[in-house]
Amino acid sequence: MNKTIRIFLSVLLALVLLQGSGMEAARVFATQSKASVTIEFTGDEADLPGFAQSKITVTPGEGGATSGYYLVYYTDGAAVLPDYDEALVIPVKNGSQVTGEITDGKMLPTAAKGIAVFESETPFMDKAPDIKNAVATASLPENKLGLDLGSLEFSFGALSDTHMNYEQHNRGAYSKLQSTMDFFAEKEMDMVLIAGDATGDRGETPDLEEQYEKHIEIIKGSAFPFEKVYEAIGNHGNTAKDRPLLAKYLGGSDEVHPFENSPYFHVLQKGEGYARDNLFIFMAQELSKPGESADRDNFSKAQIDWLEELLSQYEGTDTNLFIVIHSPFLSFGAGDISGGSYKACITFKTQYTQNQRLKALLKTYKNAVVMSGHTHTSFYDNANYSDVSGAFARTVHIGSNAQPCGYGTGSSRTTSFDGRREVTPEYGSEGYTVEIYSNYIVYTGYNFSTGKKIPDACLILPVMAYPTAEKESAPSSADLDQKDNNSDTSAPAVSSDTLEALSGGKSSPALWITLGILATLLVAGGIIFLLLKKKK
Repeated sequence: MNKTIRIFLSVLLALVLLQGSGMEAARVFATQSKASVTIEFTGDEADLPGFAQSKITVTPGEGGATSGYYLVYYTDGAAVLPDYDEALVIPVKNGSQVTGEITDGKMLPTAAKGIAVFESETPFMDKAPDIKNAVATASLPENKLGLDLGSLEFSFGALSDTHMNYEQHNRGAYSKLQSTMDFFAEKEMDMVLIAGDATGDRGETPDLEEQYEKHIEIIKGSAFPFEKVYEAIGNHGNTAKDRPLLAKYLGGSDEVHPFENSPYFHVLQKGEGYARDNLFIFMAQELSKPGESADRDNFSKAQIDWLEELLSQYEGTDTNLFIVIHSPFLSFGAGDISGGSYKACITFKTQYTQNQRLKALLKTYKNAVVMSGHTHTSFYDNANYSDVSGAFARTVHIGSNAQPCGYGTGSSRTTSFDGRREVTPEYGSEGYTVEIYSNYIVYTGYNFSTGKKIPDACLILPVMAYPTAEKESAPSSADLDQKDNNSDTSAPAVSSDTLEALSGGKSSPALWITLGILATLLVAGGIIFLLLKKKK
């Protein structure tokens, strides 16, 4: 073959090999002059869009920080997402490579296309930083984009520990509850649940019944309908004498109580059309004083029998199950950071028979979502979700609407500090909006005082579907996605970029480069043919 032709073909082959080896890597790794950052998605959903669980590694460059923090923010590719706080805080270690982890259950913002890393002397920033000041950026891989949530079926706001008695302790409990209820009205939530401790105890100022009355007055004075608010009892205002006050003041017409003024009850929100039903079970700790959650059976046999019957009744009916219990479990599940810093939580000691029965039920009904408050642990402490490595129901922690508490890594909580700043009448209020889609349940955790979304409290939970004889269900994209996930993924597949371009969507650079190479090869083949023919 002519020497010129051989050189020409060698150059073409080199271009093809360089293109194939470098294009995909650029999507998951990027560098700036001061540092570089890599993302490794981990966990059972590592290959699925929308799930944020990952390890993020920052490698400093010359001239980078030797102390302080790396703050990782989500970006849309061009700017930091302004309505989110930092996604991850990684302490700088004297110029060494460092790795931080985004833990299980966290959700990538739907607008996120990448991350940006900033050096900071403090572990947070009040304002979203300018991406021009980032020391490193990286794009999210394409398989993590394009989350299909499905159709919106139901929504609710979730609060806990509104504590009307805290108004007397300079915490601004009244105004925080009012503004939060107005926020839920603006977001058009279908209902609101409060996971206990609307009040303090009898004998405080104002007295217990006056606290209930003030609580009702504030909600009725807000833009949110009072009849769509449901509340569990907490550990305060919880004696045999006081428990009936919950139903007396806050009971709604659609609540189903097993007996008159029962402090535990359930509410069934029926889905429309093909939408699933949503069952909310409000349990009641049965105490004699506020501080004894850890030191007794918290539930009567009658209440656990009632719970077991409900769970059995709705098993297999394609119903989303939500259980509200004021206290979480000590060092088990969400709501209590490692080491059990807040000791007054429900314990699973062998002598507490009904607590043990509850644990067994929640190990059986792993499709249930259990929501608790009580510890006031701030969303920023990242104790917001756990399924105990798949061995338990999915547990979600709800921060305090009146006084979030920062534990950090210490052995005792700081009751007037949320981990970022002092709790005042104007600052320190947390809670969720929850949207139930046909494919996923999405919790969006807010710092209501700043209006920012807290990535550590933005959660994504797959809807667990079950066959039902009572309600015909339409085929969903979740079913199709599951079929795809169970298939052999080792076979080559057409990229999403190619499919999008072929279907008339946005063209991708990868497709045009590939087509260009193919066209070049065809032209080269034609030239070679003509040269060989001429030689003959």
